[in-house]
Amino acid sequence: MTQFRSPRTRSVWGMIGVFSFCACANQGGPPGGPRDLTGPQVVETFPDTFAVLTGFDDEIRITFDERISERGVEGTLDGAVTISPESGEVRVRHSNRALRVRMEGGFQPNEVYRVTVQPVVQDLFSNAMVGAFEFIFSTGAEMTPTVLAGSIIDRITGEPVQGARITARVEGAPEVEGSDDLVVPTHVAISDLSGVYAFRYVPPAQYVMSAFVDQNRNREYDDLEPIGIGRAELNPADTVLLDFVLLAPDTTPAVLGQVDVLDSLTLEVEFDDFLDQTSELIGVSASLGPDSLGPPQVSTIMHQRDYVERLRAIRDSSYVADSIQFVEGQERIELLRSAGDSIAADEIESGLTTPRSPPESSQEDLRTRDLPKRMLYLLLARALATDQPYELSVAGVTNINDVPGGGGSAEVIRGMPQRE
Repeated sequence: MTQFRSPRTRSVWGMIGVFSFCACANQGGPPGGPRDLTGPQVVETFPDTFAVLTGFDDEIRITFDERISERGVEGTLDGAVTISPESGEVRVRHSNRALRVRMEGGFQPNEVYRVTVQPVVQDLFSNAMVGAFEFIFSTGAEMTPTVLAGSIIDRITGEPVQGARITARVEGAPEVEGSDDLVVPTHVAISDLSGVYAFRYVPPAQYVMSAFVDQNRNREYDDLEPIGIGRAELNPADTVLLDFVLLAPDTTPAVLGQVDVLDSLTLEVEFDDFLDQTSELIGVSASLGPDSLGPPQVSTIMHQRDYVERLRAIRDSSYVADSIQFVEGQERIELLRSAGDSIAADEIESGLTTPRSPPESSQEDLRTRDLPKRMLYLLLARALATDQPYELSVAGVTNINDVPGGGGSAEVIRGMPQRE
């Protein structure tokens, strides 16, 4: 997990610009006009944006420009509003054109609060908010302009993670609520459709951060949920960018599953866990038995991306060889024709073939080539005998979670080649 600073500031601000940062009215069409196709917009909040209310411990009210449904996009309005820092469960009540919000534990003095209305609120025609709406208020603390933001990416798919819960807690803060020490609440953000999260106006401090997929929606990390951990130092007027890559925990080693014979010299071995294609295969071993058969040795063990690159290189060299031969043939034909020997030129031309096409490489290939895969490829020193059962043993495999000791055994049989 790497911390970056200003080089990506503009791009992240562009991505997180979908958040509304102050209330604005959107006048609807006149009664009896065309059907409403736009989602509700926030027109008023209490407290107001950037208000300073010392001693505030009241209900937050968020008013919309039209009547809103008591059901959110995902079924309920639970989780429709996020308050940061968070001191307890956030409870949302629905009224005609407004949401009324309270937080268990109340609002503490001398804090800066960020309230985010998630784009799950919809009107009576099921038109949802276009993006999240956010406003800031203070219960006495100075509002220092800071930004702590980044992207949440799924380690397996490489895709952005929407709806991940990101927490930031001052490093060294007490963790037990109700203790005699000062308890510092947890700052909370939710990643948007693009996987982007943002904390604004958080106090300068050293933060311990986590990002996870809250699958059971209990606002806490549970053992089987994908998670990423990081730290960030935030100074006054800072913009700090910190990305998270989420991966579900796993404590068991990879187990060998299916083995496919791709050709007489190549085996494709699949495991039940994903493997990091950028890792070195040091310590991984594979062998065929029994020894009484004098089985072929495994000469090379490769990740899928390296095996694909090998095939592409072979095709590329074939294309180059064909192209050189074709060009040389064309030159000889031209020389023979210019010398008046059309018979020899025609003879060469009749045996000249168009070169094979070069290997294709799409943007999708480049984007996904390093993503984790379940396969390893074994290249053999000599061909497998047909219809002869071998026992393949693989050991020393480390999975994507860095759990070593993976492997297993399976039977391998190369069938008779199909006749066309």
